[in-house]
Amino acid sequence: MPNLPTPSSESADRSAGDPQHLNDRQAPDSLDQQILGLLQTDGRMSYRKIARELDVSEGTIRFRVNRLQDSGALTIIAIADPFQMGYRILAFVLLRSAPGKQASVIEEISTWDEATYVSSLASTSDIYFQFVSRDNDHLNEILHERIAGIDGVLSFETHMELKIHKVSYGYPIMRFGQK
Repeated sequence: MPNLPTPSSESADRSAGDPQHLNDRQAPDSLDQQILGLLQTDGRMSYRKIARELDVSEGTIRFRVNRLQDSGALTIIAIADPFQMGYRILAFVLLRSAPGKQASVIEEISTWDEATYVSSLASTSDIYFQFVSRDNDHLNEILHERIAGIDGVLSFETHMELKIHKVSYGYPIMRFGQK
């Protein structure tokens, strides 16, 4: 169990219907952060168990989790191991695009099922993307046919991941009021 702060009396006493918590754009408060911390540890944890851990009502947890999901601050998903799914290669590409072409290159790569992560960079490369491939033939197709066939790609550099040492989709919970 992670070391989580106990809820302050202010957040513990706050009801689920508090108008201050209806604003979806509001940053998560201490109770929200504790809920996020527990769900990052176990995304299947029941609302009842979370409520017991944090000494608040189950209704408060249900309301908070729904609000966090509706605002986009929380998404609960299953993460599959690509190697267990039959993919043998995990790689990433650093790509340079022609001026004015970055958005269209990103749009194209983002449609590929094999692309698992795509982002813009402030670097000598413009785009980073991670992808999986079944085997070397599939890798060759991605690199030398599909990427090479995108209008606006100037150059790219591929890096194969040999061994994964850490995978974490959880983020450290910032303590309420921390900058």
